[in-house]
Amino acid sequence: MKSTIYDALIIGAGPAGLSTALGLSRLHRTKVVFTRPQNAGFRNEGTHEVHNVLTRDCTPPAEFRRIAREQIEKYGTTEFIEADITATRKLEPASTEGHNLSCSSYFEATDGEGRKWVGRKVVLATGSVEVLPAEIPGYKENWPQNIFQCLFCDGHERSHLPVGIIGLSPFVAHAAQMLVFLVTESSGPPILFSNGPIPDTEPMQQTLENVRALGFKIETRKITRLVPEQEPNVGVNVVFEDGKSTYVGYLTDRPTTVLSSRPLIDQLGLEVENHPVMGEMVKGVEMGIVTTAPGVFIAGDAATPYKSATNAISSGSNVAAIITQQLAAENLQEVVASRQG
Repeated sequence: MKSTIYDALIIGAGPAGLSTALGLSRLHRTKVVFTRPQNAGFRNEGTHEVHNVLTRDCTPPAEFRRIAREQIEKYGTTEFIEADITATRKLEPASTEGHNLSCSSYFEATDGEGRKWVGRKVVLATGSVEVLPAEIPGYKENWPQNIFQCLFCDGHERSHLPVGIIGLSPFVAHAAQMLVFLVTESSGPPILFSNGPIPDTEPMQQTLENVRALGFKIETRKITRLVPEQEPNVGVNVVFEDGKSTYVGYLTDRPTTVLSSRPLIDQLGLEVENHPVMGEMVKGVEMGIVTTAPGVFIAGDAATPYKSATNAISSGSNVAAIITQQLAAENLQEVVASRQG
């Protein structure tokens, strides 16, 4: 085991984890940031640019992370470790393997090779990942380059092209209202691809009525596959069971999500709930960051249905502020206790 006790163990090196590290750096707090081998596991992997982030709009995700890491490293209080953390646990406040643990919250992180790190706080910035529907061939091959889940993040660059929504779900009514803002004269009316007959139920028919009122064309033929356009062209061809197809510059859909590091979440005693649209998220998280387990924090997508880089950055900054406040209070308690002793 390493002899260093860090102020924080930050598991995840996306926008949330990096923002947490930057905030802690401003108060000279030590921390280790764990990034998975070969930078695997980032939710925006495959996207060409980060959007809707001040001063970094249209920056490639890998470049965004490089700049952030370079700025954090200048403070000299952060270690970046490439490791797949497989286990986390809270340590008892006693001498453990050479560590004199006087405070009540110390945590140990272990990677797949058996290496261990100890910190006073642990931050789960591991996010979530989409579960892509398998029933539509070609969906995976078009995600996320031609199928966008967030119209704040993507869509503007292709607003001159035809656009469509896949399926009829609770997400559609909201997405349809947003999508009309991106409709232009050259794009023509948006299309709802229901992927088969629309059920004759009151909720579905009400959604259909709302979508029609927004000017959508309704396409009920069954989709057999999605075929991406070949570069330098962009977009996707929606192929139907009769062999005919419709071209759109992009589609919007919001598949459900699961938490990326569910085993770590379970090991730390946190509960998980399912959002009706966005899928899994950690339950009972106050202010979007403070969990029911003292000393354990969530930064980013795992604690909110509002999953975006900007929200992740904000939550990371808030995590850093609260951790710093807690560390200061704990340090004061230790000083007072030592004087009284």
